[in-house]
Amino acid sequence: MAGRYWGIWTREKLDVLRRYLDAFTTASTRSREIVYLDLFAGQTENYLRGTLERLEGSARIALQTTDPPFTRLAFCELRHHAKALDERLRADYPGRQFQVYPGDCNETVHTVLRDLQPYTWAPTFAFIDPNGPHTHWTTLEALARHRTGEHKVELWLLLPVDLFVRTLPVDGKLVTDANAAALTAMFGMDHWRVVYRARLAGELEPAEARDEYVNLMRWRLQRDLGYRWTHPLEMLNEQNRPIYHMIFATDHEAGTRIMSHIYGSAAEEFPAMREAVRRRRQDEELEAMGIMPLFSADEMEQLAAPPRRGERFYEYVDPWLPYGMQDHC
Repeated sequence: MAGRYWGIWTREKLDVLRRYLDAFTTASTRSREIVYLDLFAGQTENYLRGTLERLEGSARIALQTTDPPFTRLAFCELRHHAKALDERLRADYPGRQFQVYPGDCNETVHTVLRDLQPYTWAPTFAFIDPNGPHTHWTTLEALARHRTGEHKVELWLLLPVDLFVRTLPVDGKLVTDANAAALTAMFGMDHWRVVYRARLAGELEPAEARDEYVNLMRWRLQRDLGYRWTHPLEMLNEQNRPIYHMIFATDHEAGTRIMSHIYGSAAEEFPAMREAVRRRRQDEELEAMGIMPLFSADEMEQLAAPPRRGERFYEYVDPWLPYGMQDHC
């Protein structure tokens, strides 16, 4: 069967996307134009590994959001997939107002935003879902500057934290020039090197370094691009290991309220997320008492148990000053 195959976390991510897009357009009902941008729109055929369940990709999910619908949609995709994506979507969604832009989204985003210049006043949502460190900071800057209305373009950005394991070796090997350049382009600065050096020196544990990389992106989105809230959602693979964070950036009170609720609901419903939240809370409580976080079989069962009455799985916390940043501010 031709197409791309994904893990369960992709279905969970797309489920969150569908919920938020429904809420976003509903909240924008009074606007005569509602805009959706997808910088890594993907291929037309997607399946869940193992079960071969068909997954509706982000482009289809956006086009299926109809109460009310997005009035204008822009899909960016690499040239060798863009034509097939355009043809399939036009066949399946005739009459819809969308455009597929072939090429590297970090280059085509400027054409996209120029074409949408007459609608800079309209509520706009951007889904940015790369497979690696392929989003440039300059692209995020362009999106943040695009709107002339009261609020910025809302961003939902994938930060693939497992890439730090792949690209930043801790076994004595050197970081390649290409990987270093990609990370600097993604963050728009090379402060990631400070975190990396602390990881190599043993000053940061692997999980702490991962949190610092995520925090650095959130901190920059808020401090340098002016977003008021940045919500991180940790996505886990089948072994309950973190593979990426979805960072939602908004300066609209309705946006932060809606996504807080959706993140909380997702963590209740998805067992791996629920277990990770409970594990982290118990680790923090034990470490505060100077106890190593070791779990018995009964405690492990409690971590994986269904949500209990009144239990909360998501609370917003602002990013902190990045590690080592006080030496540079």
